[in-house]
Amino acid sequence: MSTPLPYYDRVAYTVQLEGIKVAGTVLPLPKSIFVPDHTGAGQTMIDTGTQFTFLLGPVYTALKNEFLKQTKNVLRVYEDPNFAFQGAMDLCYRVERSRVGLPVLPSVSMMFRGAEMVISGQKLLFKVAGVTKGGDDIHCFTFGNSDLLGIEAYIIGHHHQQNMWMEFDLANNRVGFGEVSCDCVSQKLGIDL
Repeated sequence: MSTPLPYYDRVAYTVQLEGIKVAGTVLPLPKSIFVPDHTGAGQTMIDTGTQFTFLLGPVYTALKNEFLKQTKNVLRVYEDPNFAFQGAMDLCYRVERSRVGLPVLPSVSMMFRGAEMVISGQKLLFKVAGVTKGGDDIHCFTFGNSDLLGIEAYIIGHHHQQNMWMEFDLANNRVGFGEVSCDCVSQKLGIDL
């Protein structure tokens, strides 16, 4: 009989994250930072029960800094050191309430062996209900710091799985995904998604 590892989650579907890029820029991180340790800490889980995506501190910081760099001319940062949406999402922006839609943003890609999950557009920022500053709404980056939650794992939440066809090959321990419009798929299959 084997003893379960303290952080290993046997119920979660785990995959091996190998890197992250913003637009065409791969974050300069060693691949070893994405490899779980002997206790299971640092595993990457695909979780439909978690809303947003959370990354371990050093990876989150690198992503946050690159996203800030690439959006400095299109977004205004919400400068409030005491504000962190859901306790772990501290990169937020002020967006004029009168604005229709968001500006064009650089995509964020999570890289796996042989596949990339591209997150773009409206999936990158989430409007925080009931929080405003002057004539601006507050929108937060949909990636958070798992260290602030006390979780030693990478978690890909359901917000980034929306309009993605997710395929789990349990026998071969693989996952596949591709962008899809759930409205069109539900009509074609005759089911309510």
